[in-house]
Amino acid sequence: MKEKVKITIKFLVVVMVFYAFLIYNIFNIGEKLVPIEKDYVNIDIAETNQAAKPDTNAPQGTGHFVAYDSGNLVDLCNSIGICEKINFKGTFTDTEKYTYISIFDRVIQFIHNNSTGSKQIEDVIHDIEINKENGDRRWYATRDSIIFNIGSVQSKKEFTDLSSHEMGHVTDLWYVQWISPKKDKNYTEFGKVVFSIDDISLWFYKLSRNKETVRKPEAKKKDFCSGYGMSDPFEDFAECFNLYINHNSFFKQSAKINPILRKKYNIIASIFSGKYIGANTQDLVYIKTNTSRRPRDTTKIN
Repeated sequence: MKEKVKITIKFLVVVMVFYAFLIYNIFNIGEKLVPIEKDYVNIDIAETNQAAKPDTNAPQGTGHFVAYDSGNLVDLCNSIGICEKINFKGTFTDTEKYTYISIFDRVIQFIHNNSTGSKQIEDVIHDIEINKENGDRRWYATRDSIIFNIGSVQSKKEFTDLSSHEMGHVTDLWYVQWISPKKDKNYTEFGKVVFSIDDISLWFYKLSRNKETVRKPEAKKKDFCSGYGMSDPFEDFAECFNLYINHNSFFKQSAKINPILRKKYNIIASIFSGKYIGANTQDLVYIKTNTSRRPRDTTKIN
């Protein structure tokens, strides 16, 4: 009898240990699910007090936009943690530097103050380069580095949206990484397998794609935040990221009538507990007469 009790106790211990390991994904059995419990589309949350000031009093210029924000550059850099990571290439006045840094820091502070992530977003970023060249593109981004070619950026608003779009890439590729050592081979960063099978980004990608280079045959333009977002899963995330934090009204209204966008909205909202920077309710005019309308590029919404 005693022997049977011992065997039973040992069996129970083994079972408890097995399920403990399974919970922490040590055995990597299957794909870990990360449920999005809230439908943030139906939750009214006010924008933060970090909305960008409008360009109404901006001086007119040609080429890249004229920087006009006034403030003490030294004091700004002493109050934030990214100045030493920003490299200006070319000749910039302190006014220009103050404008670019303060716009970019607005996005950094939003992520820092509202994200549910365990990392410090300032620590994730390695290098930011800002130059006055036109370049082949207005920007480039990896998981921890960003290059801005601002020669063709026309307004403060455009640079604000560009900064948010690029931070969407950083958030996607590095900031919201998950814990499983098992990797998903269908999505890569520049050909390198880096995404854990429980990475929340994969949830987002798989809503419209079978794998990195293949969209689902049933995917429609109205399932994406922009035409540019249809190009690959990473641009899809970054475009929705910018739409979520800076043009929340447009995204939310589109999500109310599109089940795929609703899921994309809720995934990004879950990272920030439903908070965002700007609603920009005036953007709703673009979908008032056509609910399936999407911008070509969220950084150029007029």
